[in-house]
Amino acid sequence: MIGVDTGFFFALREGDPTALKVFEEEDIAASVLTRFELRRLSFRKSIPWSDFAVHLTRSVMILELTAETADQAAGISHGTGLPAIDALILASLVAAGCRTIYTRDEHFLRLVRQDVEIIRL
Repeated sequence: MIGVDTGFFFALREGDPTALKVFEEEDIAASVLTRFELRRLSFRKSIPWSDFAVHLTRSVMILELTAETADQAAGISHGTGLPAIDALILASLVAAGCRTIYTRDEHFLRLVRQDVEIIRL
């Protein structure tokens, strides 16, 4: 399963060829916090929610947060300096078994693990 963050859905909306290919060919997981960020940004930037909802409802597994994920995120944030939301998103993707994560967020590149590849769009 491939993990994606909030920026991935903006890349989809803009027609990024890599994002489109991943979306069409892979099983995708996203954190519930990604949904929160997309919803919040749709309000703030007056972007129709349907621009994102159409992708979120198509076989994207939405990952809930757990106490264990929160603990792992705290370690990630402490070790990398990532903001809390980014660390929670990353921890949920890693906990779900995502070994490849697509993002537009430069912060994500701070996570250095041999078993996880971060790809910046």
